[in-house]
Amino acid sequence: MISCLYLDPDTLQKRWGLRQFLSLMMSGLLALGVLGCAQRSITKPRSELISDARSSGMPVRSIAEDRELFFLKSEEQNTRLQQLLFRRLSAGSINDVYRIGAGDVVKLNVFDVEELDVEARVRESGDVVIPLIGSVDAVGLTEHDLQERIAGRLSEFIRSPRVSVYVSAFGSQKVAVIGAVEKPGSFPLEKSSNTLMELVSRAGGLSDKAANYLKLVPAEYSTQSEFALGAGDVRAQLNQFQRAGSQPPERAGIEIPLDSVLGLSGSAPLEMPIRPGDMIIVPQAGQVLVEGEVENRGSYALGQRTTLLGALAAAGGITYSAKIDEVEIIRPDVNQKLRLVLNLEDLVSGDQGDIPLRNGDIVRVPSDSSRRLRTDTFESISRLVGVGVGVSPR
Repeated sequence: MISCLYLDPDTLQKRWGLRQFLSLMMSGLLALGVLGCAQRSITKPRSELISDARSSGMPVRSIAEDRELFFLKSEEQNTRLQQLLFRRLSAGSINDVYRIGAGDVVKLNVFDVEELDVEARVRESGDVVIPLIGSVDAVGLTEHDLQERIAGRLSEFIRSPRVSVYVSAFGSQKVAVIGAVEKPGSFPLEKSSNTLMELVSRAGGLSDKAANYLKLVPAEYSTQSEFALGAGDVRAQLNQFQRAGSQPPERAGIEIPLDSVLGLSGSAPLEMPIRPGDMIIVPQAGQVLVEGEVENRGSYALGQRTTLLGALAAAGGITYSAKIDEVEIIRPDVNQKLRLVLNLEDLVSGDQGDIPLRNGDIVRVPSDSSRRLRTDTFESISRLVGVGVGVSPR
């Protein structure tokens, strides 16, 4: 910053008189403007940027169109989530659709034949060994299919055998949980309910770096086989996810707000059934960049519940020169930038819900031209007459 000359106003008035003093002061103000004594650059509001662009013949969306597109992204994600939830609930429990694989443990009960009430693990060869009948192929069958197959084999020795078969322990079909969790990896499904948060819990829970949303890549969207999900498969799916920018939307997974999963959004927790081959990705919270009319511009670490107002508070609050009715959030998206212009008064009053921020977001607080002019003029006069903060007489 260019240092400004200290002039004693009493001395000036005594030596040159009021008219000369004011003339000198105005000359000093002009010099300050030319030399750039003002500390902050002006941040144009979105409305002015749009006007400038259109004046130059550049096509650009309006603030209203940007707002619609910003929220449309969330609506699309929610629609896909509800469709997946409906399909899986309609298909029944995992026990109805589960296909037996190597490593699973099956429980066999034969009415009135205690010797055949056994548990057996499905071998890597794909079969299970049952007393009296020996090896029975099991991989790829449902519980009902295997039950019918064993009953048919037993009918050679027992008249009208009454057989029940169920998987007592899952070991073959797994779900990958990666990202900002304590113990990322692949986890076998269990006999009981398998929901998003239950799988995240098996991965040690969310880390302190977790973002405010999860990403579910259903097995239906994946190229990987649903019968095995080893470390190599996890890496392959992760690479596919990282290339999501060039993939169709359905291959990039479904974003689910953490508040919906935990039931903190005013509704019951989301009970999304998890299926073999699914991948649960917990992104890192990352950082947000705050620019413009705030006390301390810069990048700030995000927490799981950081919102727009929280980011502004972290930046020391807004300045007097802020144009509070055009605060802008810029969010990077596939091949474009999403923009949302907000009035801070609406957020404070509750007319507009606060906006959760994500990694890579930019918050722009534009300048109010009239307020900015008054601020810069006041600061310049203060420097000139020696009453500004940090200016010492010489």
